[in-house]
Amino acid sequence: MRRYYIKTYGCQMNLADSRKLAEVLEEYGYRGVEREDDADIILVNTCVVRQHAEDRAAWYVTSLKGLKKPGVTIGLCGCMINEPGRDVKKDFPHVDFFIPPHNSEKLREFLASLPLKRPSPLCGEGEPRVRFSGRVVGEVFITIMTGCNNYCSYCVVPYVRGPETSRPMDEVLAEVEQAINEGNQNITLLGQNVNAYKYGLATLLNKIGRLFPLASGCIRFLTSHPKDMSDEIIEAVAALPNVVKEVVMPLQSGDDRVLKGMNRGYDLEFYRGRVARLRELVPEIRIISDIIVGFPGETEAEFERTLRAVEEFKFVVVNMFAYSSRPETAAAALPDQLPEEIVRERLQKLIAAVRASVKPR
Repeated sequence: MRRYYIKTYGCQMNLADSRKLAEVLEEYGYRGVEREDDADIILVNTCVVRQHAEDRAAWYVTSLKGLKKPGVTIGLCGCMINEPGRDVKKDFPHVDFFIPPHNSEKLREFLASLPLKRPSPLCGEGEPRVRFSGRVVGEVFITIMTGCNNYCSYCVVPYVRGPETSRPMDEVLAEVEQAINEGNQNITLLGQNVNAYKYGLATLLNKIGRLFPLASGCIRFLTSHPKDMSDEIIEAVAALPNVVKEVVMPLQSGDDRVLKGMNRGYDLEFYRGRVARLRELVPEIRIISDIIVGFPGETEAEFERTLRAVEEFKFVVVNMFAYSSRPETAAAALPDQLPEEIVRERLQKLIAAVRASVKPR
């Protein structure tokens, strides 16, 4: 019996990639296990959006040297493969193969090259269909687009995941329909910026809505870039009963100069208008946001404007991050990189402000 274990770092896009990798492994007769010690093949799906996530993934990959022995294969996957300035083959010589983001076919090619070819699948009745990192995936993640064209000055995603590429709508709908037919009622559409889906996110939501029985099933989508949150998308969220009344729409900063430095493509007034439109058409809407503190050159006054924005918008959840310099990004070359102690202090103030002002779910 051949066994696999997948460790996943990062966002839902990485979780979706891990699911695809698990499906390929199961096609080749591997069964998921709870611990890497019990696996014949170990995959580590990495994230490099922030230094902390990258460091954790790198430490874990390095620690796998202790498990390296005949019959154990280690694969490194995800964003670290394409990170500018990193030579993963040199950094991790004990790793057997490397798979870039959203490229499960590379795993298929590797497995097909092994002396032992594909046996009958081992997952019998009652076995979880997909298992990784010791958890069974319950919600179905469907990637509708990959990559990003926005080049926010702090973000490495366009460099590691490439330009925006939208999957054909018929292909997405077929995958959604299959998931529904298999009994799944919770569908999450994924993309670095789903609002920029080439064939129209509002159109896709309407078509998916017609696939569900009345009052059955939930559709979510993330992540949404504020500049692309169109009236058509908001109207679809309002009109479709199956679409969850929740959006993930990162603000990142409450100061216009900082937003411009981040290359976000909107100012605070524009963001305020999108929030107002959402709450006008969908009064029960839950808005989740991301905020970064300590962007290069951020003054105390600019940071205070972010705190006021948090209080104003009453988000249900705020994902809070200290600015992390990423290789090859425009922000990494900016002057006035803030001292770490100031960034940490601002993050603690933001945490306190969020606890005081977030709107309960």
